[in-house]
Amino acid sequence: MKKHVNFYLVSGLFITAALFVKCTSNEPNDSNSGGKTKFENLIAYKNSDHEISVGYYRTWRDSATVAGNIPSMRSLPDSLDIAMVFPYETPPGNAYWNMLKTNYVPYLHKRGTKVIITLGDLKNATTTGTQDSIGYSAWAKGIHDKWVGEYNLDGVDIDIESNPRGETLIKYVAAAKALSKYFGPKSGTGKLFVYDTNQNPTNFFTQTAAYYNYTFYQAYGGSIARLNNVSALYAPYISMKKFLPGFSFYEERGYPTNYWDDVKYPQNGTGRAYDYTRWEPATGKKGGVFSYAIDRDAPLESQHDDRLLKPNFKVTNDLIKIMNP
Repeated sequence: MKKHVNFYLVSGLFITAALFVKCTSNEPNDSNSGGKTKFENLIAYKNSDHEISVGYYRTWRDSATVAGNIPSMRSLPDSLDIAMVFPYETPPGNAYWNMLKTNYVPYLHKRGTKVIITLGDLKNATTTGTQDSIGYSAWAKGIHDKWVGEYNLDGVDIDIESNPRGETLIKYVAAAKALSKYFGPKSGTGKLFVYDTNQNPTNFFTQTAAYYNYTFYQAYGGSIARLNNVSALYAPYISMKKFLPGFSFYEERGYPTNYWDDVKYPQNGTGRAYDYTRWEPATGKKGGVFSYAIDRDAPLESQHDDRLLKPNFKVTNDLIKIMNP
């Protein structure tokens, strides 16, 4: 289970194999190749038809957030397609936000990596304002103006880990519709709209499925059989190329109450993360794979190693190569 997003903050504030190996390095060679610019091949790969890699990055562990932290968004693998900003314990005045805007986003965009932010659920939109089409429209515009206008982000994610009913369902659908004016395939803006859930298709999802570029399914601690069952339930509503299963890296101090063991440590190329990456739905290829706590893709020495270590992104790079050999 992910931590709950600090919503007030969010709302207010085919390439050759040899080329692919080059793409997965964290710091591309500055020299040009065949007259091409430094990142042209990398961006061409990301624009190609491939299974994408997405990582939820925990803001509270970034080196700009608190002195002594080790990870930096600049160290994310260059072949990562989408970096998801996952805000928690990072108040509006924290130095991280200015670093995100002035440093991280330009750095990642130069490599063709999209940066989006998770908004959490839709409670903020449905419990404040005028609770009508005008109020939802103003709320959605504020989200767009903040994260696209000010931060130049590439989209938003909503994390719906419930099955809304009754009046809540009506309000959630209205809020999602308002967001779809600015994000997702209906908007015409090119900005991404992601639906992230641990649920089977709900009434909310079936009424809003057309708004989303991708559906991320939190398969933490699950099985291939479960993926087969859940993907079959989603298949009538979306192309499987929009469906991404997800796993979680081990979070420090996660054991014994909040852990999944989706990755085996020491890193040895096994675990659910690898199983999910090799899995394909019965009705077509999946869209890719996402990870939660990508900043914990580090060389832990044991299964529940709580030390804060520098990420090496071995698992992430392994999975990218498995999906796109």
